Amino acid sequence: MRASSLSNDKVIDLLNHFFVPVYLSNEDFAKGGCAPAEERKELQRIFRETLDAKRSAGTVHVYILAPDGKSYDSMHVASAYKVEKLVPMLEAALARHNLTAARTLFPPGPQSRHPKAEPGSLVLHLVARNVVKKGDDIVPAQTKLGETRSAGWGSYPSEDWIIFKKDVAAKLLPAGRIDKGTTWQLDRVLAARFLTHFYPTTENNDVTKNKILKQDLSATVLSVDNGIARAKLAGHLTMDHWFYHKADGNQVDARLAGYLDFEPATGRIRALRVVTEDATYSRRPFGAVLRDVE
Repeated sequence: MRASSLSNDKVIDLLNHFFVPVYLSNEDFAKGGCAPAEERKELQRIFRETLDAKRSAGTVHVYILAPDGKSYDSMHVASAYKVEKLVPMLEAALARHNLTAARTLFPPGPQSRHPKAEPGSLVLHLVARNVVKKGDDIVPAQTKLGETRSAGWGSYPSEDWIIFKKDVAAKLLPAGRIDKGTTWQLDRVLAARFLTHFYPTTENNDVTKNKILKQDLSATVLSVDNGIARAKLAGHLTMDHWFYHKADGNQVDARLAGYLDFEPATGRIRALRVVTEDATYSRRPFGAVLRDVE
């Protein structure tokens, strides 16, 4: 829906001027999820009212609530991703409740925000998406949004944030004297914390289900200048990642490259970049970029 109907100008205009859009993550409302009790109760109310009215209901649905908060209409995502289905549904709600346009309650903003972190922490931002090769260039697999045919897992990138406290981040660095040519393997446990996110958008976002089959990420110091060492990163990742939530044989295979700037005297990491080269998921090209963020 994000790539098709929810990127359509007509749908965006209707939602911004006649509705109060709300979306939720099913993971938050699952057992052990972070959704508060009052929100869980409200979702169950909407679900029950919809079923009592003999309308379609489920975890992947669009629900429209009337001005009094009662469940008014619903549609499965398999239909709602189609612009030609969602627009009439929204317009019918406007006519039924005689709604008039109003200003947007909340201005547009980023959906993925810098998380809170302790001072000195290493905050990493990762973006991954499907790509295609056009000549010598690598471009997004889908660039035209807002049409029914634009719907697809590769149309938008995925984003993740990984945080290492200062003392933990220092474990990514080698022990002892640092000179040009010093080589080491980045701590496997810590590196796995961000490598498990190296996959394109899929239905399954539970990284605990990922299984790293091959993990190699080595660093070689290229220079030490004014108290800052720069190391070249290189490696390989092979990882099982289920597209849905059960074993399906899909795998990530990617060469890794990047660099690491750090202060040998203090153990502070100044910069960390890791990118994929010739990466595939289920034999389809994708790309991932990991970088530190202030």
